[in-house]
Amino acid sequence: MNKAFACICLSLGTAFVVQTMLLVAVPLAAIELGATPLMLGLIVSAPYVLPLLLALPFGSLVARLGSPRTLQLGAMAMVIGAGLLAVVPGFKGLIAGQLVIGLAQLLMIISAQTAITYLGQGTALEKYFGWYTTYLSIGQMMGPLLAGWIIDHQGGPGAAFYGAFVASFVALVSFFMVNRRTSNSHQPRDGLLVSAGQQWQLLKTSQGVKLSLIISLAAMLALGAHGSYFPVYLESLALSGTTIGLLVSLRALASMAVRPFTSTIVSLLHGRYATMSLTLLFMALGLMLVGVTGNVYWLCLFSVLVGLGVGLSQPLSMVVIAESVPERQRAHALAVRLMANRAMQFAAPLLLGVVTQLGGFTLAYFACGVLLLLHWLLFQRLRRQHPIQ
Repeated sequence: MNKAFACICLSLGTAFVVQTMLLVAVPLAAIELGATPLMLGLIVSAPYVLPLLLALPFGSLVARLGSPRTLQLGAMAMVIGAGLLAVVPGFKGLIAGQLVIGLAQLLMIISAQTAITYLGQGTALEKYFGWYTTYLSIGQMMGPLLAGWIIDHQGGPGAAFYGAFVASFVALVSFFMVNRRTSNSHQPRDGLLVSAGQQWQLLKTSQGVKLSLIISLAAMLALGAHGSYFPVYLESLALSGTTIGLLVSLRALASMAVRPFTSTIVSLLHGRYATMSLTLLFMALGLMLVGVTGNVYWLCLFSVLVGLGVGLSQPLSMVVIAESVPERQRAHALAVRLMANRAMQFAAPLLLGVVTQLGGFTLAYFACGVLLLLHWLLFQRLRRQHPIQ
């Protein structure tokens, strides 16, 4: 395995440990502070506010400076964000820390994905993104388990914030390793910043970019619905922090287990788009039925369905968008994708907050399932227009 690629996977995996620890700790901390469902939605959505405005400029920044430098900048910002959560009390600390963490993660992801797109193409690129997202799934699996254990045994959500702060330093060290490994890389750099209008032109002219965005937005809706309110729903069932962490991690475990076999599954299902279509149905079914049961075993099954859908859709959406644009525009195209992702991650918790407050968890999760089915219908319509099946 390419050594620079291994360092990128290690560093991003560690960063996702931090991010998913906060998926458990932040909602529980907000509930302890007396947050309403709508207020909880605002707090959980905080990491995705600034990326809506800065994703496109960050894409230009990565193209201009190169991914090693911007990876380090993102890692340092993550340390700062985790520190704010740990030391600043109350809602101010939750919101400020979430805002900084959101920017840090955005810069890391654009940088890492851009670097990987230059490592291969076709099936080779599918394998690289499959393994990259596998490492992310490992981080997503470990984070909730670690946060749940800390919450149960070390003093609640506040202690989990300190744990995330320590883990962020591990990510920072890994990013400096990336810089050494990639100092002689041949990633092309664009000396001029690309305008937002030019970046949005990618969406208008490329059918592959449109399909990639649909599948990626659906995955973000599923992750937002499953990640932001799922811990709160489980707590309402009187489950322990460890059990909550286990159920949240199960989604990441399913994603991790399926991603190394992405290329094989694509071959068995006769193409990327057929595979992506199936993932939409998995995510829709896994969410629609969550609110109708309190049985742990059924909840495990639904988490696995969501995990399988997200696990296959994410690497394939990255491959499709990378191969749908010229090389010099890849950082910009990935930035457009991430801005759309952050828009959905911002909107999904707010939508769930409003529906939950009006009709409870059952209605909220059913509504998310219906929205995912609408994504599937739109995907099928555009897929018939795409020349490559």
